[in-house]
Amino acid sequence: MLILLTLCLLLFKTCFSNSISENKGFITAGGELYKNRCANCHGDNAKGKSNGFFLSPSLKDFDKGYEEFISILMNGYGRMPAWGGRSKLTNEQLNQLASYLKNISSKKANWK
Repeated sequence: MLILLTLCLLLFKTCFSNSISENKGFITAGGELYKNRCANCHGDNAKGKSNGFFLSPSLKDFDKGYEEFISILMNGYGRMPAWGGRSKLTNEQLNQLASYLKNISSKKANWK
């Protein structure tokens, strides 16, 4: 069982090694994805958004690192739906989104 768990973790790390890009095309594509998939809940400026009941988290200050970001997108978290894996975004799109958010992030953010 431990061997299977280790292999799954290695596969995850191989498929989702930190692929954040400084490429302007990648960042622009990520910005479009953000506008279409994320802005409704996280706001146009990624600082979070209140709907009267809760404030969604600021993505400009995301400090959990790249791997946790991908995990949240793949699996969902709390009210956040899963967007990766068997869902709606490809691995490349997930990395475009991460590239965009890193590009607009504050100094408090952690994308390592």
